[in-house]
Amino acid sequence: MEHQQPPTTPASPVYSVPWKPIDNWIGLFLLALIDIGLVTAASKGLGAQVAQSAVLILVQLAYLFPLIVIFAYRRVNPKSLGFGSFEWSTLGLGCGLLFVSYLVILLHNGALTLLGVETQGDQITQLFRALESPVWFVLVGVILAPIVEEIFFRGFLFQGFRQSYGWVNGALLSSAVFGLAHLDPVAFIPTFILGVLLAYMYHRSNSVWPGIILHILVNALGLCVAYAATQMPGLIPV
Repeated sequence: MEHQQPPTTPASPVYSVPWKPIDNWIGLFLLALIDIGLVTAASKGLGAQVAQSAVLILVQLAYLFPLIVIFAYRRVNPKSLGFGSFEWSTLGLGCGLLFVSYLVILLHNGALTLLGVETQGDQITQLFRALESPVWFVLVGVILAPIVEEIFFRGFLFQGFRQSYGWVNGALLSSAVFGLAHLDPVAFIPTFILGVLLAYMYHRSNSVWPGIILHILVNALGLCVAYAATQMPGLIPV
């Protein structure tokens, strides 16, 4: 009688990146130093001045400093961050999931409003009113910020955490850092939800481009609505 082989379970996928797990934590430490500097500058009343000047570009590019240091030390090719091609169906899926995410975010913002707490939209609208010119703030927020943030939080951080802890834990952990890095308690949950969505899109495509495109759309919509609210007060809720 032939002995039947016991069924085998498929092995878990193995994710590999050309940097060490410790490098993710070093990157987080350097990111924390950058955020401490930003909080210090904001406490001295420099926030509005920076937001309406070209200095904002340098502030945003500072988020790439940890990558420059780590990749130079490890001799990592930047292509490993995920600049390859992707299937456009991934972007379509992301748009559908974004619609669901916005429903949750609207409920969150509604709860904050009932509690008398300012939402992220309220804060951005107030910033627009404080700016003499919103040009640099909009350009950086719509174009540069999505590119830099997707490279760091998904291309670097999520990939590294995915290798060490699996993609689900990696998505949750990198999204929590993404939310905290925005330095705004009321924006943590919406930013965390967006981070999980963008991490999932990276996981599906192994490319930063779907996340960058969707991130640009999200920021463009949010900033346009907030700016329109300053021009038509009382007409557009934020």
